[in-house]
Amino acid sequence: MSKDTNKKDFFVWLFVRLISALFPIATVYLYSRVVRALEMHSSLEILFGMVLAVLVSRFLDNFTRLLSTKKLDYIIACIQLNIQDILVSSINTQDKKTRHKAVQAIRNFSDASATTLMIFKQPGIDSVVSFLAIPIILLFIDFRVFILQLSYMIVYYYTDIYTTEKYAKLKNKHNSRVESYYAKLQTAKDFKYEQTLIAKTFKKVCNWGVIEWNLLQNTALVFYILILIYLVYCVSTGQKTISDLVLIIGYIDGTQVFLNNISSIKDSMADTKVALHRLLDNKKTLAVDYNDLTA
Repeated sequence: MSKDTNKKDFFVWLFVRLISALFPIATVYLYSRVVRALEMHSSLEILFGMVLAVLVSRFLDNFTRLLSTKKLDYIIACIQLNIQDILVSSINTQDKKTRHKAVQAIRNFSDASATTLMIFKQPGIDSVVSFLAIPIILLFIDFRVFILQLSYMIVYYYTDIYTTEKYAKLKNKHNSRVESYYAKLQTAKDFKYEQTLIAKTFKKVCNWGVIEWNLLQNTALVFYILILIYLVYCVSTGQKTISDLVLIIGYIDGTQVFLNNISSIKDSMADTKVALHRLLDNKKTLAVDYNDLTA
């Protein structure tokens, strides 16, 4: 598949994936309407019609999501091969150790790029749609919940910036060790020292991952409980119905999901950025420059 075809097909199926991401939001609303109909003791015909609407929404979600993600899987795999083909063919050194290190840097970059595209495909698209739609919906449903959710997103975002910067520094050290290890692996018989260094740097990456996600998840938990307490109070005083609580909590759950997904995307993009800079460190052995790599 040519590069131009890859690009065109990628955006076509990305659009289909975008449409598929709207259905979960619609399903939450339809489900709350089923609960509302039960509260109002609606007829079986009305209840059946609403349940049927939930069924159709879930079916369209499954069909469009699975079709678009599988098509994108193939296109992303082709893009990854194209990246490797372009960069490997541009290596202009005959020294084996230098070449092996450059090849590993290329592998790190192509793998990170493919992983970023994969995560953006799913769950990234869902996160973008939810990020735009849910706050607007909550603004019209309950302004106080909207303010709490907005505060939650701001606190989460700045916490995520800090944790991602720390992650990128640790990942850069790990990638450097990986390059040295594979270069030594292909030129020598003794590479235990390099293995030890890789293990140490990767352990630091994993340990920071525990700290990072604990900070983010506990931030989400604090705001979730605050919103739940507010909604329970409103229901108990008759200001809201159970269906309102189901609807709002459904969208708050969606908020946590899309923020977690955005964090994963940021970490993946950090991997790609680190891999790109590691690749540029080998620019003397490559017949390409930064503009070639980012075009």
